[in-house]
Amino acid sequence: MSRTHTTNHEATRFAHHRLDVYHLALELLELVHEASKEIPRGYRSFADQLLRAAGATAALIGEGANRYTRGQKRQRFSEARGEAGEMAVHAEVLVTMGILSEATASAILTRADRVCAMLTALIKRHG
Repeated sequence: MSRTHTTNHEATRFAHHRLDVYHLALELLELVHEASKEIPRGYRSFADQLLRAAGATAALIGEGANRYTRGQKRQRFSEARGEAGEMAVHAEVLVTMGILSEATASAILTRADRVCAMLTALIKRHG
């Protein structure tokens, strides 16, 4: 992963920039994007589902961080956690089908698990 996910935080006031889980979700999205290139043409719908879940995870984290009420934040973080779990399932399905390598899936699962754990803490904090 060549890109860094830093933004000039001094120039922005977006709450999601302060969340480590958001930056980890971007790393995960980048990893999933690279992994999707392993998926052959006839199985592109699987790649699309994996990418959609990765993108939705980051987007929901950003949305939740920038919501005003605790309930709104908790709901978006819960949805993001669900998307991260869906990403893990898609990676496992692709390995089962012999489409994605075990090493790539393991990297996705490890990061998705960390994202889920961090989101669980945020959900409890806003509970």
